[in-house]
Amino acid sequence: MQKQWSEVDNYLIDNLIPDDEVLSQVLENNHRAGLPAHDVAANQGQLLALFVRMVGAKSILEIGTLGAYSTIWMARELPEHGRLVTLEADPRHAQVARENIQLAGLAERVTLHEGSALDSLAKLESDAPFDLIFIDADKPNNPYYLQWR
Repeated sequence: MQKQWSEVDNYLIDNLIPDDEVLSQVLENNHRAGLPAHDVAANQGQLLALFVRMVGAKSILEIGTLGAYSTIWMARELPEHGRLVTLEADPRHAQVARENIQLAGLAERVTLHEGSALDSLAKLESDAPFDLIFIDADKPNNPYYLQWR
């Protein structure tokens, strides 16, 4: 079944998602840095971007940054003064993500908090509320993320 899902994803990506030099470079940077290959697929990134547009999001919270691939998809759709706050526990992942966010020209729009997401969430009260929240982190903590606020 997974093979079939992958084939569908690949078909959609090949036929509907235009090539993007920056996003391709981000994936290459993530691979070269040895980050796990857990990035969303390009069609999923496009769907996240569509969600940002659909809700007219001006503020986004992302829990789980990895190398910032999904971060970039969403942040590109924000209005000029929009903001995206992203949380990453792993220092190496956070460093690669910062470099990728800079590469994409989104450093003014994206704030990356390094450390445990649960600890970081406790410090975000002044940043809330968010128009959109994307949870893509350690699955065992999902119930706690959903209880936040």
